[in-house]
Amino acid sequence: MNRLFILIFLSGCFFGIYQRPKTLGEGNMDFSFGASFQFTTNPYDRRDIESNGYRLLPNLGFDFAYGVLNGFDVGIHFSGAGLGPFARFSLFKQKINYVENEFILAPFVMYDFLFSKSVGLRLDAIYSWQLNRYFEPFIFYQVYYHPYFEKFASEPLGGKPVGNIGSGFYHFFGLASGFNIYLTKKKSKKEPPDLRFNFELGFLPVELASQNKIIPVLNFGLSFGGSGLFTCYRDGYYQFCPGDIFIRIISLIFGAGLN
Repeated sequence: MNRLFILIFLSGCFFGIYQRPKTLGEGNMDFSFGASFQFTTNPYDRRDIESNGYRLLPNLGFDFAYGVLNGFDVGIHFSGAGLGPFARFSLFKQKINYVENEFILAPFVMYDFLFSKSVGLRLDAIYSWQLNRYFEPFIFYQVYYHPYFEKFASEPLGGKPVGNIGSGFYHFFGLASGFNIYLTKKKSKKEPPDLRFNFELGFLPVELASQNKIIPVLNFGLSFGGSGLFTCYRDGYYQFCPGDIFIRIISLIFGAGLN
C-alpha cells in the first residue's frame, strides 16, 4: 500500500508553482491543487534519459496560503519533495503603465517522510504582471536542496528525478499564466478571485555526461485554486461545485501523464 501511495501521489518530479503568482493581501486565503508531468519533444531523448537512470513521471502538489499582512503570506505545502511550511515575501510591487508588477520570493522547508527521512529546502522567485483582474502572466525560477533525495528515491520510483545540478541541488524555470474567475460580487478589487487556474510550462535541462549532450525536458503543469474552491454555488435548482470538477480534470491529466 505504501508503494502504491508513492507511485500515485508522489512520483516523478516535484516541480511546479501551483499558487497564485501574487501575494494575497491581509486576511485572505487561497487553496492550490496541481498536477504536472514531464515529456521530451523527441521520443529518442526520453529513451536516452531513462537508459541513464532517470524517470519522467507525473506529480501532484497541494498548498494552503494565508495573507498575514499585505505583501506577506504563510502556508503549508505538500508534494513529492515533502511536507512543510513556507512564506511568501513581496519584494517589489508597483504599477508600471497601468500594469501591476510584483516580485515574490518564497522560501520552503519540507520534510521528506517517505524517501530519505530528511529535510529539504526550496526557494521560488516569481515575477508577475497583472494585466487585469482576470489575467496574471508570470515567469519563475525554482531551486531545491535535497542532499539525500536522489539516493533514497531511486528504488521506489525506478529512477532518479531530473533537474539535478549537483551536490543535492535541483532547479527549474519557466513561464506561466494565471486566469481568475469571480463567481460572487467582491467588496473590493483587492479581494482574491473565487476560482483561478494556472498553466505552467517549465524547462529542465538533463545533462548526459556519458553521451556528452544536454537534453531539454519540458514540464507541463495545471493547477486550480482560489478561496472558493470548496464552496458550492447555487443558482435556482442548479448547484455548481468547483471542487468536483477539479478532481475529475486532475485525474484525467494524471492518467495522461502515466501513459
